[in-house]
Amino acid sequence: MQFYRPRARSVISVSQYTVLAAALLFPLLTSAQARWRNTNGSVSIQSPANGATVSSPVALSATTSGATPTSILVYDNGSLILRKYSVSTITAPLTLTPGAHAITVQATENRSGRVSATTNVIVADQGSSGGNGTPDPPASSGGSGSGGASGDVATQISGDMTGSNEGHPHGVPLSWDWANGPATEEGNNSEGQQAMTAWGVVYEASQGNPASNTRVNIRNVQTWFLSKSKGTWTMLQNTSNPDGEAYVEDFSNDSNKSADVRREPDGTISVTAGGGYNFHFYPSPRASINQNDIGGIVTIFEARLIVGDPSRADDRSTANYLAGAGGDYYPSLTGSWPGNTSYNPGIAIGKEKYVKTYWRSFAMSTVPASQLTQNPPPIDLTGIEP
Repeated sequence: MQFYRPRARSVISVSQYTVLAAALLFPLLTSAQARWRNTNGSVSIQSPANGATVSSPVALSATTSGATPTSILVYDNGSLILRKYSVSTITAPLTLTPGAHAITVQATENRSGRVSATTNVIVADQGSSGGNGTPDPPASSGGSGSGGASGDVATQISGDMTGSNEGHPHGVPLSWDWANGPATEEGNNSEGQQAMTAWGVVYEASQGNPASNTRVNIRNVQTWFLSKSKGTWTMLQNTSNPDGEAYVEDFSNDSNKSADVRREPDGTISVTAGGGYNFHFYPSPRASINQNDIGGIVTIFEARLIVGDPSRADDRSTANYLAGAGGDYYPSLTGSWPGNTSYNPGIAIGKEKYVKTYWRSFAMSTVPASQLTQNPPPIDLTGIEP
């Protein structure tokens, strides 16, 4: 995508009205909002050939064009399995399980701007399950909670990681991948990070938002963690009163200000966005994770449109607000982003969808749709539309 990485930010806690430095407890902007200056780069996979039937280990060979990327990442069916830094070519044997595999090679600059290529292969069954890929964890009882069939929950979540955005967020260049649709960055590989947080954004849509008496009501901001070893889901974060700030839409110079946040009688919050600013929000504190046991991560929240001032006309039918979910990794529960970098590793970003007068869910997931169907997180989405 096309934009530079914000370097710092201050955080205004809407729950305590205290201003904290970016080096303290709260998350920074996702690294998926940065710029790759190499806009003409490309990736070419020489081996394995697309459509081939191969044996494990699979010989991978790929090259990049243009400026040397910061890193080359290799994904197997959406899971990060290999990374090389500051190289323009990559060759490696990939130990993969029998079956269908989509091998994606992605060149990145500062974990943000990306170009990629994918080859689809069939790994022949040689009586061995192999090892470097990320196997599906065993199915658990997880699933639908008290609402609906588990397949509905899975479909609702995975749907936010496929297709295109319902609209374009105002002020975000279309060259940024998440301006157009969902994007996966680190996925289930935390690169040694031992903490994470969910986050969400609210944007005015690119066509503008004529509604002046409409607010976005937000609740149930949650993070769900799938144990790779146990195949069970654990809820790590859950709040209807997240922290957040209003950021310049393209995050230029990391500029932000206090957001228009209002506490509603039911304990949720409502916000507005526009005039060149979005609303970027997240639970606090961060959540601790076992970096060696990440089978999948889901972040999700619910949002709807409400009337700002009941004494004024209801103009929700003219409102054009978009919202989307994401997540970031962190080295620890406290402190700033890792090392000397100017970003924190992003996990993934879900689809930007229009906020409506009824409750909709907005999700991000690192779990393949087929696996979610077999073992979805126990989220109650009764009465919540996708």
